[in-house]
Amino acid sequence: MMNRKKILWLVAALLPPTTLLGKGEVAYTRLQSFYSNAGMVGIDKVVLSDTATVMYCTAKGKINAWFQFSPSTYLSDEEDARYPVKGAVGLALGEKCYIPKAGLLEFRLLFEPMPKDTKIFDLIEGTDKDMFRIYGIHAAKTKVKIPEAKEVMDAEETSEKMFRKGKAVVRGKIEEYSRDWNNGILFFDVSFLGHREIAPYPINRPCTALKPDGTFYAELSLDHPVWAEMKMEGGNLPVPFYVRPGDTLDITVKGVREGNVTVDYASSHPKGCYENLLKHQDVPLICYGWERLSDYGRNLDTEYFLKNVDESVAENMRLCDYVAWKYKLSPWETHLLKNRQRFELTDRYLYMASRLFEEKVERPRKVQVQKEDYAGYDYSAYKVLNILSLDDPSLSFLPYSLGYPPSIDMTYMMAFLDMYAFWDNSSETEPLDYVKVEIEKDSLQVNLLRELTGAEGTPWAVQAYLTQKITGLQGEWSVGQRERLVDFLSSSYLTYPYFKEKIKELNRLSGNSASWVYEIPEGDGCREMKSILNRYKGRYVQVVWLSDPNGDWSFCSNSSVKNIMADYESFPDLQIIAIVNGEAYSDENRFAQIRKELSAPIVHIEDGESYLKLQELFHFYSSGKQMTFDRNGLVFKQTLDMKDETMFRDRFRRILKAEKEMQRW
Repeated sequence: MMNRKKILWLVAALLPPTTLLGKGEVAYTRLQSFYSNAGMVGIDKVVLSDTATVMYCTAKGKINAWFQFSPSTYLSDEEDARYPVKGAVGLALGEKCYIPKAGLLEFRLLFEPMPKDTKIFDLIEGTDKDMFRIYGIHAAKTKVKIPEAKEVMDAEETSEKMFRKGKAVVRGKIEEYSRDWNNGILFFDVSFLGHREIAPYPINRPCTALKPDGTFYAELSLDHPVWAEMKMEGGNLPVPFYVRPGDTLDITVKGVREGNVTVDYASSHPKGCYENLLKHQDVPLICYGWERLSDYGRNLDTEYFLKNVDESVAENMRLCDYVAWKYKLSPWETHLLKNRQRFELTDRYLYMASRLFEEKVERPRKVQVQKEDYAGYDYSAYKVLNILSLDDPSLSFLPYSLGYPPSIDMTYMMAFLDMYAFWDNSSETEPLDYVKVEIEKDSLQVNLLRELTGAEGTPWAVQAYLTQKITGLQGEWSVGQRERLVDFLSSSYLTYPYFKEKIKELNRLSGNSASWVYEIPEGDGCREMKSILNRYKGRYVQVVWLSDPNGDWSFCSNSSVKNIMADYESFPDLQIIAIVNGEAYSDENRFAQIRKELSAPIVHIEDGESYLKLQELFHFYSSGKQMTFDRNGLVFKQTLDMKDETMFRDRFRRILKAEKEMQRW
């Protein structure tokens, strides 16, 4: 007969991983998760009781490797209730913890008590890049069913009606705002199809000034709905938002000072602004070791590559299923969330497909690939394009897609669908002499792309790419050449009415954007800026904006900047000035020191509000920002940067030389 101790051991061994341990305690062992970036940290056991939830962990790594847990760490259960960390045993919260000589370290994290019937939960240290996040922690044999999340296209958001021009108002308040921790400018990362290369910078990146009480108001000119971000700079986290033409969106941001940001939204649109998606959009990519092979171009078989890609996509979609289930996303929100995940995966794997392609094209090493090298090649690796439905107009809503897919670098998307497809570089002596427009045949090889993706017509995403490509042809092409190309693309590939109209608009803007300068935008501060520049009319003016008494010294002490400032009088056509935020430099000693550092430049002191208006006018936020103005007070699209002395001097000499040559004519 077995003794009592052996019987107890056998019973314990047969019990499931979730087991009562004495009065009021439940333990979870053999834990799994859907995603973890904890690296060297593993979770051995979690014990739930009436007084605390205790997480038993082991960290393994090389001697003196370190990690840390922030005091902001918390657990989140199925209902997204949060249970903050109360303390730790074996390490100090917020401090680096080093791996000892033994190569491992055991420690415990103590949290507020979770309900004992909790089956699945997350550990979140924070959303910063290097902070730990573990999603879907559960015991191996716990029966937690995460269904495949349903995806549905919202017809109203993706039909012809979605493409319409209109103003959207984004307004709100940053609670407990103080200009001590933010310089007063809000940026809206909303880019518009094709405008990045042809529109002046201030138009290209909308911004607005924060009022002293933290309120803000901005009007965005849109062509369709956008899922974008509002950035407060100053190290503060970006705030996502979703808005359509004609909408008014109110945003209230809380907890910035405490580093625990929460956001409340209120939209004028009957369907709202998809608040659940916005609050839980930050789903990380699941990556694997095979993606990091340094020689995968030569050693990775295409079939093996595509098999691993399929598995990776499935794992990432499973994580999205979990997020959609936990936060109760609607089918449309789920579609947007999954599409963004697919988009980033496509971006990653297209790069690898391009490397596979280039490594296997037969050519002498260190010789640039020519388009002839691509003829008749097996493009099967580019089947990764099927991760993402290229005919889905909701691609317009993806953050980072800039309103169109080419944030997937189209050099990777289809190597044969890039610049050379528009012209033939046939001159050996002048490599930048684009002399022959190829528009007589299917030089874009769209037919091949259709075969790869199983598309009957030109996919929506490719139409978007071809439409925006016209903006890259300014300067190199004549008006007649661009017109021929616009007509060719419109008749051969573009079927969506929006793109047919947009390409004409972009062609017109491209023709007007050949100049290297633009006029100072209208708005608050315009008159003040022109008044300053009028004092130096007839000269080029280099402006340095200074508003950070602590950080400006690094700019001024830069050897290139000091060298240029020391002898800028040798450039009689140039005037360097600094515009200083007088509010930031209220300390007279500080101001005297900056004047001494700047030596030659004339300094114009502006009060804080005037300085803020100028920031808003030119859409810049950082101190040390430089701008260059020509003799007529027009703004250079590309500033002459004093931090690169050689380039600064060479560019300025070339400008003066070009002026003299123009005068001869």
